[in-house]
Amino acid sequence: MLLAGATLIHWIAHTETAKSHHRHPVMSHFYGAPAMALLTVGAGAMLVGRDMLGLQLALRIDLVLWAAGTALGLFTAVAIPYLQFTAHEVGADAAFGGWLMPVVSASTGALLLPCLPQGQTRLCMLLARYAMFGLSLLASMMSISQILSRLIEHKVGAAAAVPTLWIVLGPLGQSITAANLLGSNAHLAVSGFLAQALEAFGIL
Repeated sequence: MLLAGATLIHWIAHTETAKSHHRHPVMSHFYGAPAMALLTVGAGAMLVGRDMLGLQLALRIDLVLWAAGTALGLFTAVAIPYLQFTAHEVGADAAFGGWLMPVVSASTGALLLPCLPQGQTRLCMLLARYAMFGLSLLASMMSISQILSRLIEHKVGAAAAVPTLWIVLGPLGQSITAANLLGSNAHLAVSGFLAQALEAFGIL
């Protein structure tokens, strides 16, 4: 809440600067962070908040935040690369960890599977999460390879950018989490060999 308030104050006090962030080749990538924040708070409502709020209210909060976070995440995963391809000035040594922000999405959809109606709704949720998992994995592999190439050819670079290298751990951790959570809940939407195969995939 404090960070949301600080962001709002920043937008009010420095409106023109805030509006120009999407045109900045570095700042624009951090538009992926609000999507992750919504997904994380929604997951927290289900995992922790339901003891205080009750399951139904926690589920409604998580559904709303998951839908908003997923929509915003998909939008930034398309819009930011588009701006990078068409408007941003990107040098050969420009790749950095922030490029991964728009493609990292919290693995929270699996938490909703047990609470959704049986049948087509659960199956659609499961397949959609696996599709997003695959898309983010491909995008992450491409971005990480460019970051590695930059490190080899142009070294570490500015000291202020070094902490962004840790963002690379995000797609790795989120991918492992997604594969395991989806695999362990796959039996709720599919059965037989497919459910076992998805669970084994998560373990691998």
